[in-house]
Amino acid sequence: MRNYIIRRLLLVFPMVLAISFVAFILISFIPSDPAEVALRVNEIVPTPQAIADMRESLGLNDPLWVRYFHWLQNCLHLDFGHSYINIDRTVYDEIARSLPVTLKLAAFAFVIVVAVSFPLGILCAVYRDSLFDKSMRVFIFIFTAIPNYWLALLLMWGLAVYLNLLPTNGASTWKHYILPAVTLSMTYVSTYIRLIRNSMLDNMQENYIFYARVRGIKERWVILRHLLPNSIQSTTTALGMSVVQLIAGTFVIENIFSLPGIGRLCITAIFNRDYPIIQAYILMMGLLFVFCNLLIDIFQALMDPRQRRGVK
Repeated sequence: MRNYIIRRLLLVFPMVLAISFVAFILISFIPSDPAEVALRVNEIVPTPQAIADMRESLGLNDPLWVRYFHWLQNCLHLDFGHSYINIDRTVYDEIARSLPVTLKLAAFAFVIVVAVSFPLGILCAVYRDSLFDKSMRVFIFIFTAIPNYWLALLLMWGLAVYLNLLPTNGASTWKHYILPAVTLSMTYVSTYIRLIRNSMLDNMQENYIFYARVRGIKERWVILRHLLPNSIQSTTTALGMSVVQLIAGTFVIENIFSLPGIGRLCITAIFNRDYPIIQAYILMMGLLFVFCNLLIDIFQALMDPRQRRGVK
């Protein structure tokens, strides 16, 4: 077990370096000159002398590898540079201002996913081919096919405009997160209901379930103590990666509901060519995926006796 965790930790370092290099090098392939962009977004006439001075101040005259290692060293100290739009504000300040909103939205959506998909998925498996199961399959089909932006508009019209129950924009109270969280979670709810149902139905055919019933164990305990723990392992693994996807996939939702989160910050940076914020966002999301995947692998190793014995 210890050797497995050490091997996984050693694999993290080259992946982190690769992600950081990609985040840095992508900006170099953009045809626009970052120095000229920095001047234009601050309404400064990009004369040749002004561009030359800006390139010198941004360190763009240095070789690529020198700029990369200098940028990487600053990132290790959480110094991602200054925003082109707000020169007085650092990229770290912009992210620190926006990230809590996205984390709250992702947390609300995650709670909805777990609270809805697990009970419904279990009930669909227990009452297979019943009216409830068939109704849930229709629900799954519909909400898997509906795009997030269209569902967001439907919820805004029905619950906010028509019934006047919830606000449509802002992030000042917990009520502002209900509509975007429901919108963000519906696709995941549909996916996990189907995943839990299918996993439980597959495990119902295994011998250990048959023997548990033959021993006279009540059906309730067969499901809770034998069937459910073995059925949700793959779901738990997928759910761990969904946490990162919820954080990284808030672009559209935050813009529709005017939430000042990290997704909206990145969209604004893309439109305004605010390259330092784009680089920091790519780096942060890449690292989030890597470390979340690492934690999931370690969790699986702790849950799987074969990996605890050192079996791959």
